Amino acid sequence: MRKIILFGLVLMSSLSCMAQDKMYEIHGKVTNFNGVPIDSVTIRLMNNKFEAVYETLSNEDGDYLMNVKEGDYYCLYAIRLRDYRVRKLEYWNWNVPVHQNMTINPQYDRMEIYGINAFEPQVTPQETYMIYFRPMSLSKSLQLVSDQKIEKKSFEDAERTEELLDKSDKLINISPDSITQDELTIEINGMPSKIVGINKIREYARGFFMYGYCVQVLKPKQNNEALSGYDLISVTLNSAETGEIGKGEAFVRR
Repeated sequence: MRKIILFGLVLMSSLSCMAQDKMYEIHGKVTNFNGVPIDSVTIRLMNNKFEAVYETLSNEDGDYLMNVKEGDYYCLYAIRLRDYRVRKLEYWNWNVPVHQNMTINPQYDRMEIYGINAFEPQVTPQETYMIYFRPMSLSKSLQLVSDQKIEKKSFEDAERTEELLDKSDKLINISPDSITQDELTIEINGMPSKIVGINKIREYARGFFMYGYCVQVLKPKQNNEALSGYDLISVTLNSAETGEIGKGEAFVRR
């Protein structure tokens, strides 16, 4: 009898915890940079172990919807899988705080804006953000694969490109050689942000070096709050060197 009562208490406690889990909606529309909807795009919400915890597909109108448990998620990414490394690269949105219903509208093409991080320099007034990101060009990636005589199918199927590369050459040079203010658009909560500095940075990761960029921007004087307590930073690069365009986003706690 005691075991039955104990089991009942544990079950009731579990059900109570489940009932307390808040669920919120992430929805949006996937388009190209001309506003044309993209169907059959896989959208995944990832945890900090880079595991997909929620996944859905966009419909013929580019619309998607996910009901997810409240929490802070590492990133959200979008790509039509059959296009990846063939015709397009990915869209990423970092540090996704799901504490209310959210709208995220992915856009992607052949330039991937990866690994966005942002912080406020320790100086008053706190009027700027330093934004780091790594742009990756599909055309330069394909050229690298060709130069190293890697089979195209192996490149398309590889989980990580660096696993296929010649380990004697420690540089993966797939970013634009330079970026100007005319090529780069930074928005904070949908408002244009003035760029005051662009610096190229050599980054180390998994045994190789790659190039990223650190951009300092002024915060817009008018701040249309995208999400309570957070700024949404959007980075769009239209590279004159490669003729490719890409976009990435990240949420930053204020």
